[in-house]
Amino acid sequence: MTDPELTVIVPTRDRPGLLRETVESILASADVAKRRLGVTTRVLVVDDASPTGSTREMIATLADRGVEYARVEVHDGRKDPGAAIKLGVSLATTRYLTIFGDDDIMLPEHIAVHLKNMHAGNDVSAGSYYITDGDLNRQYAKRRRAAHLGDHLVGRIDVNDGAFVRTELIQAVELDPALLAQMLYPVWATLLIEKRKFTHSRTPTFLYRRHDANISSVNKDSEDSALRTMLQEKYRALAQERLGSVPPPRKVDWAWHQRAWRNSKKDYVRSRMAATELAVKRNPLVRKAFRMPPLPPK
Repeated sequence: MTDPELTVIVPTRDRPGLLRETVESILASADVAKRRLGVTTRVLVVDDASPTGSTREMIATLADRGVEYARVEVHDGRKDPGAAIKLGVSLATTRYLTIFGDDDIMLPEHIAVHLKNMHAGNDVSAGSYYITDGDLNRQYAKRRRAAHLGDHLVGRIDVNDGAFVRTELIQAVELDPALLAQMLYPVWATLLIEKRKFTHSRTPTFLYRRHDANISSVNKDSEDSALRTMLQEKYRALAQERLGSVPPPRKVDWAWHQRAWRNSKKDYVRSRMAATELAVKRNPLVRKAFRMPPLPPK
C-alpha cells in the first residue's frame, strides 16, 4: 500500500452521531480519490477532550477501515475546537492536509477535485459548498472566488477553513486556539503575503450543515469582531513591511453577486423539488398506486 498523500483532520467534541455520518462520507470520498488518482487518504479524528468515551468508542468501530483517533486530554473551556485542530495539524505527516467539520458531509468527488488542484502545483485549494439545513436538505450554493490579499485584509474571506493546503506551510505558522473562529486567518494571510499559489473549485463539493449546535456560529459576537479587527491590522502592517504596500481590495462585482444569488435560488428550487419528489416516492400509498415495488427495509 502506498503512503497516504492527504490527512483529513476532523476535530470533534462528544458528537458521535453526527461524527459517524461525516466520517462515512470522508471514507467514501477517499475511495473515489483512490480509484481516480491512485492516492490514499489518512482520516484522523481528534477528540477535543470529550467528557464521555462515546467518541473513542465510535471511532473504534471504524478502526478496521483505517480511521485513526487522537485526543486532547484537558479541555481549554472554549467552544471552538482550536486545541484539537492544533494537535491534528502537528500530527500530520502527509504532503497535504485539510480540516473538516464533524457535522459536514463530503460529496464523493470532494477529495479528488482538490487533490487534482494540488497536483497542478498549487499550495492551497479552497472549496465551494452547499448550505443545508439540519437534515441535509440543500438550501443554496456558496461558490468561492479566487483568494485575494486585499480582500482578505478587509475581511472578505474566500478561503474556507477546510481548504486543502501543503502540510509544511500550515505547520510553519503558529496556530493559536485563543483566536477562536479566526484561528486560521493568520495561515491564509501569511501565505497570501508570501505569494503562494491559491486556487479554488467553483463546483460545490461538500455540504455545510446548519443546525442549532453549529460550532462555527458560537462566537459571532463582539469578541469575534475584535479578534478579526486585530488580525486585519496586524497583517496589513506585515503586508506593508514585506511588500512595500497594502493591496487594495477588489471592487465589488455586483453583477457577479447577482449571478451568484440567482444561481443560489435555482439551487434551492432544484433541491426542494428533489426533496419533494423523494418524499413522494417514499410514500407507500403512492408506490402502491403506481405499482412500484415496496422500499427495502432499513
